[in-house]
Amino acid sequence: MNAEKTGTFIAELRKEQGLTQRQLAEQLLVSDKAISRWETGHGMPDLDNLEALADALDVSVAELLRGERFEAPVAVGDAEELARDGISLFREALRRRTTSNVLIGFLAGLIVVTLLVVHLTAPIAIPYREDLMRVDELSDGTLVAISEQDAAGVEISTVGSESFITLYNTRWNQMMHKSRELVAVAGRLGETEAVLYYPGTPDDVLIYGELHDAAGVVTLPRLVYNMWLTIGIVASAVGLGAYVLLRKRWYGRRVLLAALIPACFTVALIAVLWGRFDQVYNAAFYLSGICLVALALYAIASVILARITP
Repeated sequence: MNAEKTGTFIAELRKEQGLTQRQLAEQLLVSDKAISRWETGHGMPDLDNLEALADALDVSVAELLRGERFEAPVAVGDAEELARDGISLFREALRRRTTSNVLIGFLAGLIVVTLLVVHLTAPIAIPYREDLMRVDELSDGTLVAISEQDAAGVEISTVGSESFITLYNTRWNQMMHKSRELVAVAGRLGETEAVLYYPGTPDDVLIYGELHDAAGVVTLPRLVYNMWLTIGIVASAVGLGAYVLLRKRWYGRRVLLAALIPACFTVALIAVLWGRFDQVYNAAFYLSGICLVALALYAIASVILARITP
């Protein structure tokens, strides 16, 4: 099988049919660049497109493989060569599918491992009780929050002259029975009016100072994630809707690839933050997991799309 000879043959047949590369691409639901690669000998149609291409150009698959029309019955030697060409195409298609299957398996495994790590190490707020935490004043005027219950970590947010503290654990620590007592700087004496325990609910509990009108704290990561969930769903719906309308055009694949970006990120966001949209304590940690899952999902979708359309 000679790729250049077949490519020249495809170009000649296309011109005989009075078709441009784009028109032929639209018939086959491929890109015009794919047609250009075939005609210049830089690529060959795969098994999924070979029969459709032959029908569009009004020739047989065997003639496409040979790169010329048959004017007489095929000789035994030519038939054997055509058979070898067909086997070669089948082997190449099998190799590509095997490679893509291995890649998809690896990426799927990466997603599972990432979600497992994120959910096992994600912070879980510990509900407040009187013996959970206390605030002490040091001799230099520093306010420190001391946990009186074992935990994995502590988060502090400062809003104005008020500090909001959350003590948290993780499922991994609970499974491994790992825990420790924690000390965290809560502020400076005279600069902090109140220190509240903030377990991720509106029921903030005052553990130091005088409380006037503390309305709790809403973290920026929480707002961003919830806003993106809405924006991402809308963008995904618009993009996928555009693809449905344009899928029969040569650029339909490009529209789908663009629409998959917000779709994959939104799915990753939901998978990573499932059950945690109301309490996000470590934005960088969650964002890294979301991006990793989104990239893996997009790569899987791209590989599958490449198998469907060149």
